[in-house]
Amino acid sequence: MPAFPAPEGRAARTRHGAPALRAALAGAAATVLLAGCAIAESDTDRLGRKAAADAVDPVNPVDAVDTAASPPSTAPGPAPDPTRSPAPEARLLRNPPRQVRPAIAPAHGTTVGIGQPVSLVFKGQKVDPALRAGIEGRMEIKTSTGVVGAWHWAEAKGDTHLHFRPREYWPAGTEVTLDARLAGVQLDDRTAAAGNRRLTFRVGPAMVSKVDLAAHTLTVVKDGTPLRTIPVSGGEERFKTREGVKTILSKDATVLMDSLTIGIPRTGPDGFYGRYEWSMRETVSGEYVHAAPDNAESFGKANVSHGCIGMSVADAKWLYERSRVGDVIEVTGTTGKPMDHFGNGYGDWNLSWDAWLRGSTLGASKT
Repeated sequence: MPAFPAPEGRAARTRHGAPALRAALAGAAATVLLAGCAIAESDTDRLGRKAAADAVDPVNPVDAVDTAASPPSTAPGPAPDPTRSPAPEARLLRNPPRQVRPAIAPAHGTTVGIGQPVSLVFKGQKVDPALRAGIEGRMEIKTSTGVVGAWHWAEAKGDTHLHFRPREYWPAGTEVTLDARLAGVQLDDRTAAAGNRRLTFRVGPAMVSKVDLAAHTLTVVKDGTPLRTIPVSGGEERFKTREGVKTILSKDATVLMDSLTIGIPRTGPDGFYGRYEWSMRETVSGEYVHAAPDNAESFGKANVSHGCIGMSVADAKWLYERSRVGDVIEVTGTTGKPMDHFGNGYGDWNLSWDAWLRGSTLGASKT
């Protein structure tokens, strides 16, 4: 079952190019002008953003729990738990002129894939770096599997992102709870965060789609076992599919794709207009995995799209029915632009663990 409903997209979209989006997915929002399957905001966007914003519950203030390092031992054994730096007191702003309620994803009560980070986005807001450690100290993650993870701060397209991810993909079956004690917490001289937030979600099976666009294949691996290798076609030379690790952002079912929305005449050599079934978005700018029967002669042989990963209707339906938001898509063999780390979906996994930790103010902890 997808995390959000998957209605047919009613707004005009394209699978080739990248016009500005009017609004972005909750926790992954941005406007990007890059090659891909560019689209306008869909019903799924609006429902997903509302779910992420409204479905969480206020919480009473609870201090975050830090994990001390294990005592040293000369005997071989597991690596010691990381030691998180003590968090300073967060600064509070009384009667602030402005309040910002961050978009939080995933939505409360959902089941997501192993690549889904915990994401807070302060839209249109720069968070003062001097205040970030105190804010991070008010963000408590608890898991049923005791994974090692860390928060990471980033700025993209005028937004401030605060994401939590484990060192590796989430273990399948993990239950995750976030307590975000943000009410009144200062973000800059005139702005405070609005409201405490709490959400719980579950991680589903370990589903990874390994896409090799040099071989023109997509291999689906579930819990370490390959299920099917699907012949596909990716972005052609002028519109190469982004390379790297992505996740499924939404399941949009049937999507109307229109080249006119990115300035390509529908009747021109590169023009297109039509509905494409079993569509799952992997970037905000518009790269999709979807059925593309008009490119059937190229599946397994050549990359001919404008950024999307296309396959037969039967294969796309099979994949759609087994996938969920947060499942991992690993794309290699394209030599295209690397996947954006922030602001165009979830590119978090393209950062090494050391690089991820450099974006944290307090460091890693065992949850």
